[in-house]
Amino acid sequence: MRSPIEVIEKPELQVLINVLGEISVSYPLYDLPLLRAKPIERGYRVEVIAGKREFNAKVPEYLSHELPTWSDFYDNLDEFLQNLELYERLKKGVAFAPDTNLFYHRFISGFRPLEKYQIVVAEGVKKEIENAMNYKYRHRELEEMRREVRNGSLLKEFSNRRTKKSRKAAYIALKEFERLKDRIIIAESVNEKAHNNDEIIVKSLKHYDNMTPTLLVFLTADIAITDVAEMEGLEYFLFKYPRRELGGHDVTAYQLRTLIFNLAAVFGVIEVNGITVFGEFGGKQGLNELKLVFPTENRAYHEFEFHLKLSRKLTEIMNG
Repeated sequence: MRSPIEVIEKPELQVLINVLGEISVSYPLYDLPLLRAKPIERGYRVEVIAGKREFNAKVPEYLSHELPTWSDFYDNLDEFLQNLELYERLKKGVAFAPDTNLFYHRFISGFRPLEKYQIVVAEGVKKEIENAMNYKYRHRELEEMRREVRNGSLLKEFSNRRTKKSRKAAYIALKEFERLKDRIIIAESVNEKAHNNDEIIVKSLKHYDNMTPTLLVFLTADIAITDVAEMEGLEYFLFKYPRRELGGHDVTAYQLRTLIFNLAAVFGVIEVNGITVFGEFGGKQGLNELKLVFPTENRAYHEFEFHLKLSRKLTEIMNG
């Protein structure tokens, strides 16, 4: 008997979450549990299971650029909030310029204290994101990954599909750019001599800073680029990755849905309560699509299928 398969849009992921109730998410290529989520009064209580040690133990060094690794959270937000209070007292005002890594983490749109501020994006940051979207797997890369992971057959779906770098750019950074587009000003690259893209980014932001009355603060999670910012005299704030375990967090239903979608998009494939969720798969038409592969004889599938058809019918009626 063939496994039931459904291709859904991101909002329809909520139907699956509602049907399942308690959620368990894992990464099948490492056979590694990632998190658990339990319904509470105002959403879900999420418990992060996997830690940095578990991830590092699973990833071969020569494939660490491609297989998922531990990151994407910041450990010094309180320090940034204190700085933000100081910036707000400046009479000339302040604007913020996120580095590429902050786009990959969708930090700006998800951090409410920054909602009212102008966002300046260096042209070099925009180009980095656009260039990253073009990377696709080569056959040799997939063969190397198959030898190093469990359930390597799942990687068949990745043939001629986006690499991890490209997935992060397309599914995370691009969406962040679109979300912020009404607040974004592009700082064009200057024609000064630069040895690398870090210098291009910083020099263009410093030029913009010199041309405007507001203070421009460069936001980054890359310590290497701060040396360039120091040399150019550009104000910056360095976000630090966490060293402690992430533990538990209370989230809304929307936040849980976004988390699961982003994990599927960046990791390429995850498992949710034994259901394989592909963020990258053959025949994918749109960025928001996911492919669900249910185990055979799965009771959740029939309930999910019923509610999915119902929600699609209601959406059709509402849209006329």
